[in-house]
Amino acid sequence: MLRKNKKTALKAVFLYLLLSGGSWMFINSYANSYNRLSSDDIRPAGVVISGGRASVELLNHSAQFSISGIAPESKAYCGAYLFSPDELRAAAYIIYYVYS
Repeated sequence: MLRKNKKTALKAVFLYLLLSGGSWMFINSYANSYNRLSSDDIRPAGVVISGGRASVELLNHSAQFSISGIAPESKAYCGAYLFSPDELRAAAYIIYYVYS
């Protein structure tokens, strides 16, 4: 019984690594590809944060969001931090240390 649980856990970890690694490789290869009509580099995603607004650009489509609700003084900030995935928190820490 214990061996079956270990196999299931290993399969789940392998599937997670396969999906996350595959999606990262797809986005990375798409970002480094070039358009056939011009030699411009295609940027798959970008975020610009200014004041209380965040502008998200995803494959030439953009959307703007108000991020004033998750200011460090608000109650939602703690919940957003606790419920965010570990990968997102790690990326936020790395970005913070690189740009500070």
